[in-house]
Amino acid sequence: MQISKFKIMLLGVYITTVAIVVFLFFYYGVTSFLNPEYLMNNRDSIFSYIDRYKIIIATIYFVSSIIWVFLLGFASIPAIFAGLVFGSYLGSVLSIFSFTIGATLLFFSANKLFKDSISNYIKNKYPMIVKNIDENIFGYYFFLRCIPGIPFAIKNLIPVIFNMRISSYFSATFFSELTPTIILVSLCSGIGKALRAGENINFLILKKPEIYIPVIALGLFVLIANIIKKKYFYKQPKT
Repeated sequence: MQISKFKIMLLGVYITTVAIVVFLFFYYGVTSFLNPEYLMNNRDSIFSYIDRYKIIIATIYFVSSIIWVFLLGFASIPAIFAGLVFGSYLGSVLSIFSFTIGATLLFFSANKLFKDSISNYIKNKYPMIVKNIDENIFGYYFFLRCIPGIPFAIKNLIPVIFNMRISSYFSATFFSELTPTIILVSLCSGIGKALRAGENINFLILKKPEIYIPVIALGLFVLIANIIKKKYFYKQPKT
């Protein structure tokens, strides 16, 4: 009974924290930073501030992204921010490590505190995942993270039903998220460079190699991931 009360209290703290984060996110207008018109009108002051305090901003971003992913947040928004602000290399490094650490902390906590509830939810929501699991848990989970259609937070929690080791989870998450994270960050980095140069953000920007190369790479990644999904993850198990 005491454990049950503790879990309820922990869940209450979690929901409260998420509500506060969402409120602050919209209250301070963080979404305006993702608005091209806002960026164009304020690009000089924004990029000057970023260049002056890049280390501090990078540290805040790294810690915030860990917390964001731990709170079941999706990875696209912080990845977009990283590409616009830090560029391809630093943005990719900060993003992939913070996403992996946040996901690992989430998996560890969920596995210790809510394993039964999460296992039942995933087994009911995605029954084919459970049916097709084999002895190579690492390889299966690696490719599972690559396929589209499963929310980022659910991917982070799926190994709860596999009894996966922390080290294997960390490695599979890191390497599976590496390619899509680099592609998205690189794409937004190209947009950030165009903003710094004072160029208008329109369809003509797609002519730039730093834009169209990540777009093509993202399209190929999604295509290959869908082929893998149809071939290996949606097939009926042998009876």
